[in-house]
Amino acid sequence: MKKIVSLLSLIGMVGIAFAQENLVPNHDFQQIEKKVKEEGQINMATPWVSPTLAPADLYTKDTKNGNVGAPANAYGEEKPMSGDNYAGFMAYSYKNKEPRSYLQVQLKEKLEAGKKYCVTMNVSLADLSKYATSHIGMAITKNAISANNTDILKVEKQIVSKKLKMYEQQFYWVPVCGVFSAEGDEEFLTIGNFTPDEALKLEKVKRPRGFSKPQLYDAYYYVDNISVVETDKPRECDCDSDPAMKNVETVSRNFSSDNDPSANKVKIVGTHGDVVDANTPSVSGKIENLNDVNILFLADSYAIDESVEYIDKIIAYLKANKSVKIKMIGHNDASEKEERLDSKRLASVYKYFLSKGVAKERIEREMKGADEPADKNDPLKNMRVEIQEIE
Repeated sequence: MKKIVSLLSLIGMVGIAFAQENLVPNHDFQQIEKKVKEEGQINMATPWVSPTLAPADLYTKDTKNGNVGAPANAYGEEKPMSGDNYAGFMAYSYKNKEPRSYLQVQLKEKLEAGKKYCVTMNVSLADLSKYATSHIGMAITKNAISANNTDILKVEKQIVSKKLKMYEQQFYWVPVCGVFSAEGDEEFLTIGNFTPDEALKLEKVKRPRGFSKPQLYDAYYYVDNISVVETDKPRECDCDSDPAMKNVETVSRNFSSDNDPSANKVKIVGTHGDVVDANTPSVSGKIENLNDVNILFLADSYAIDESVEYIDKIIAYLKANKSVKIKMIGHNDASEKEERLDSKRLASVYKYFLSKGVAKERIEREMKGADEPADKNDPLKNMRVEIQEIE
């Protein structure tokens, strides 16, 4: 027996989007002064800087250097949450072979005493990282903290996950957030790992299938979409909260039952809405092409059942036709409350394909949100990842 967590109706990341102004300038690194030519050029995304001699990195689509490209770069591959760019920092390196790096920015205005602020960033563990950590933090200070060396920065207070959960997710972005109670006049935000090695919680991770480069003995994270926003509802600013997970259901199931197609949590439908069962004649024979195939999900869920027979038939088709490339397009329905489901669903399917040996170079990815519903009258048909064969 194995336990599967079925995310049936996640409420989503509440408290992240407020009506108040985001005090972080250039919060998504889209404003770049000059061409990014090499690693360590976070300062090109003005007014972001590195407060130590180990500079953080800036990744962009607009570069000739593949090491600092987006989505693919020296540490792996990740699509920006929006636009063309994101940043990256070293959170840990085995035996300190590489120094930690940090990024820092001066806020648009000083924080007001007595007020509370929801502070958020989104991170993704780089594919070639051999380690993941739970100690990723944000510090807000009155003065800029810095060091004229590559030492670990020391802060009195930092914003971290309350549950210190392990940030091991690859292929999609995960929020880190918390409430900051201002004493007054704080105006600098610094991001990185401020915890000494001896107090770190670490976990080894496997290199994803599809990547041929050796793993790096590091925990390296991409970071994007950072915000500091005043809030009068601090309890809603909680990425680890039970309210955000109150509809999670734990299901015990014997995987031998997966021989029964009705046990599958993921169904495959054609573009006309007809359900294609794994045992029906329409899919039991040879697959002629992969155009207009959709993988459906439950509402507010991005869980995928790896035993779905039809998905394996798609992968078998790709292995038999090695020149074929595909595009995966993530979608969600406008009625769903979980944030960025198009991205999370896309990541689930993409990761499964890589785990089965499909080279990442054969897969293009795109996210559409709720912009292109398959059926305006049936929300369930819109909760999908669309697969298209590229000619």
